[in-house]
Amino acid sequence: MTTQVDTSYHLLAARYLRKQVKQLARQLDGARRAEDVEFIHRARVASRRLRAGMRMFAECFDADPLKKWRKQIRQVTKGLGDARDKDVQIEFLTGVLDRLEEKACYPGIARLMVKLQRQRERLQPKVVAAVDRLQAGGALRRMPEAMKRILVEAKNQDVDQRSEYSLAKTGGHIRDRLEAMLPHEESLADPAARERHHAMRIAAKRFRYTLEISMPVHGKSLDESIAAAKDVQTLLGKIHDCDVWMDNLDAFAAKEERRIRKLYGHAGPFVSLNVGIEYLREDRHRYRDRTFGQLVAYWEELKRRRQWEKLKALIA
Repeated sequence: MTTQVDTSYHLLAARYLRKQVKQLARQLDGARRAEDVEFIHRARVASRRLRAGMRMFAECFDADPLKKWRKQIRQVTKGLGDARDKDVQIEFLTGVLDRLEEKACYPGIARLMVKLQRQRERLQPKVVAAVDRLQAGGALRRMPEAMKRILVEAKNQDVDQRSEYSLAKTGGHIRDRLEAMLPHEESLADPAARERHHAMRIAAKRFRYTLEISMPVHGKSLDESIAAAKDVQTLLGKIHDCDVWMDNLDAFAAKEERRIRKLYGHAGPFVSLNVGIEYLREDRHRYRDRTFGQLVAYWEELKRRRQWEKLKALIA
């Protein structure tokens, strides 16, 4: 931190990263004890926001400690991921069973629910290990110490994070993330382009995080773009969830049929399970089609509003 202008950007980095470290640390004990699925959800989100911040503010910190911090945070994101995915699937199936009227569908869906619950139980030691590894690694202690030094120096220099330097730097990051997302628009012409939709979801998420990180500098002028990015990300996330369900249902059906053939010597009893599996398959297929239509319509609306052109003009 050599100049007051540079210190303003360091101040932005320190305030954002300190907030996310605190948010992550507050969730870890609850995640370890599996008290509530929201602990893992909030911890995972905080870890992702931390990683986004460390990418954006990489030049603000020495390379060696930053590399260690990023590795530790990446490991906890990965360690919580499978458990969070199972929590979401179990929550979805719980809702399906609560409102299910077709009784013939119950055996297959209930069987899948039991399988997911057992898988989730087996994943909890992985969650505990990820939390313990993070807490032992030191990042949660050393990062706040580094942030505090920056905050003290900024206070002593009476630094304002809303400097021309910070405006230019955050504007550049926003532009880069926007330009990384926009080419994926072509995938919206093909409802079957699953991998490209998934790539667009990731790009939209990173774009949204960058906008949110930049809010203290740009203020409410980013509100509309943040809302748009969040909506795009949410719709793409729902589409991706449906794609995952399709794959999982195919794998579950194949495994159950093999299990029953081995147990009975034929696949007859599988018919009663397959009714529920097909019900879920059709439900997720319809929901994906509907959500994809909503996404295409919303994207066209954003283009009519010239949402991204306005943002480019703003950050220019």
